[in-house]
Amino acid sequence: MIRAATALTTVLLAVTLLLAGCATSPAYTEETAEDLQGRVLAVTEAAASSDFPAAQVRIDELRVAANDALARGGLSDERHAAIVSALDLVQADVDAALAEEAAAEQAAAAKEAARLAEEERLAEEERLAEEERLLDEQKDDEPGKGDKDNDD
Repeated sequence: MIRAATALTTVLLAVTLLLAGCATSPAYTEETAEDLQGRVLAVTEAAASSDFPAAQVRIDELRVAANDALARGGLSDERHAAIVSALDLVQADVDAALAEEAAAEQAAAAKEAARLAEEERLAEEERLAEEERLLDEQKDDEPGKGDKDNDD
């Protein structure tokens, strides 16, 4: 899945940027850095396993954690903006991957519905052919019975 690879690449890029920022930014408290790094890892793991619904949840959790850290003063405005920007990129890729999965599921469902409809059509044709064959047999039998009755 191409989108999955794109999402993963974006997540890994965001992780790299975030971790680099955590290591060098004096505006980060150690506690904030550890918390955010753990949350970034959770996003990465979910995306790497193509579990995009879980990645979505982890992105939302990371966004809330970054907002809370900013509100508590454990994160600078600049670093918060960088994190939110990276999250927006990751979010776009996860959204695209989710849409691609949904489209693939719809295509598979449509293909299955078409297959079932074709099976049903063939079964109906077979039933009608058998019904016609039986009617032909009855017609073939009737004149013989009628002739026999007339002979009596």
